[in-house]
Amino acid sequence: MLQSRLLTWRCVNIARQRFSSSTRMISYGPCQTPALSFCVDRLREIETFVAKRYWKIDAQVKLPDGSKAELKWRVPTNDTVIDTRNKREGVYEEGATFSQQAAKELIGRAKAADVVVKEVTRTSESIKPPVGLNTVALLEAGSKAMGMSPKSVMSIAEKLYSAGFISYPRTETTRYDPNGFDARSLLREHCSSKEWGKCASYLLRTRKTNKPPNRGKDCGDHPPITPLKAANRGNVGGGAAWRVYEYVVRNFLGSLHNDLQITRTKALLALSDSDEAEFDIELVTVDSLGFADACRWVLRDVGAVQGKVDRDLLQEGQRLKLEKVGIEEKETMPPRFLQEYELIRLMDLNRIGTDASMAVHVSNIVDRGYVILCDETGVMLRPPRPPSQRKNNLPRQVGRYMVPTPLGSNLLELFGHEEDATETESPALLSHPSIRRQMEQEVKEIAMENIEKEFCLNKNLEWFEKRYTELEESLTYERVGQFGMGLRSSNDYLRYLAKLGAFEPKVKLPNKGNQRKPTQGNKHGGVKKHKANSHKHKKGTNKGRAIYKAKK
Repeated sequence: MLQSRLLTWRCVNIARQRFSSSTRMISYGPCQTPALSFCVDRLREIETFVAKRYWKIDAQVKLPDGSKAELKWRVPTNDTVIDTRNKREGVYEEGATFSQQAAKELIGRAKAADVVVKEVTRTSESIKPPVGLNTVALLEAGSKAMGMSPKSVMSIAEKLYSAGFISYPRTETTRYDPNGFDARSLLREHCSSKEWGKCASYLLRTRKTNKPPNRGKDCGDHPPITPLKAANRGNVGGGAAWRVYEYVVRNFLGSLHNDLQITRTKALLALSDSDEAEFDIELVTVDSLGFADACRWVLRDVGAVQGKVDRDLLQEGQRLKLEKVGIEEKETMPPRFLQEYELIRLMDLNRIGTDASMAVHVSNIVDRGYVILCDETGVMLRPPRPPSQRKNNLPRQVGRYMVPTPLGSNLLELFGHEEDATETESPALLSHPSIRRQMEQEVKEIAMENIEKEFCLNKNLEWFEKRYTELEESLTYERVGQFGMGLRSSNDYLRYLAKLGAFEPKVKLPNKGNQRKPTQGNKHGGVKKHKANSHKHKKGTNKGRAIYKAKK
């Protein structure tokens, strides 16, 4: 790693002396470039996406307890609309159809009728607690839930470790040591906490054994990330450090807790003038909190109803009033850009980088200008600021989307990158995740003494040398010229992507801070008119003072 850095710096210095002091190096890395390829693959999906019109039914019903709930239209299978926006396989847009006629017919009937409950089914479910926390899970949570970059999360975790608040934060293991892990002593540390003391005390009282749950995966490295001592906001420094520490503690408590027990109540409903069920409604009620007592965000993920709800709220034969029913014409949308946590997940799945280096690779493709970070509306993320320096009139930014720049996408064009590369010898494979995955597998084989280290090393060096030679020969003046012509400013590029529907529309907020107060003495609240040319001479200047006296 150090030799590679020194070589890069030497090449940059020589290029700056020969060409310009502002010369930048465009780099390749066996981890960084495949990571970039995931972002570029999503960009190509967005650019080639073809929108289709569809119609969505929006219906709301009043429940027996007076609350309101959304109804889902049971769309015929051949007319369902796949959720292309969130890129979830097998998931459909609720209450949406490509058949305008079917949607309008339903609306016409629904406006003159109520709905009747035809069938009610109740299913009990147990959701398992989380396993021990490893580095990848911490980085994903930091980016997704805390709004921090993986590199920032890793930096904070290392500081918390150095201060003795948490265990070593670089690990792939999610299983606690059944013999050496003392759960009870760690729980005692947190019994006095104002935030989660009750949860820790309950676990200490109810756990019959000191042994941890026999779940997760032992990768043979460091144990899962756990809190080593209790702390409050002030102890850890507040802000981002507290959010990381709190997540580590809550995941630890949740991993030792019981299952979350829920009941899913699903009711099929028909319009009062029909016997065929055309709507359904689902209510999720909590029977036993279990690990959700520590990990409250899980209740939102499973769609649990807030507050106490009667499990028998819906009964067959009930007649319910439709509070709202309408139809909306829409278009399918291209998938969103990858977020940081999704990229981390893909890198882990394809074995690109290690738990110690993933955050650095993600940071590198941003720092080197191959990707820019934007919120869901396509606005570049503002740098983090302390609360005292934040501007109140700026909207909150949601999401950390990785948008490839023209430099990043054109760089992969030079490699001839293809998402579904099938050739075994091609420069395009330099940017493909399969090569890094193969190298990681070979390292495992070496560790298991199935193949010789020298053989594997020589084979990979020879393969990369051939690919570099092929790449160099393919870089004609014409191709390099096309690369340069494709570069443009990030703002122009973001506007282009917004026209493709890659981002959510911006919501205009009322600007209360710029409202001008009425000038004193003007009963209509208008602005007082000044005499002509009064702005030319200030009263405080010598010339202005002389003219002012002369006029008097």
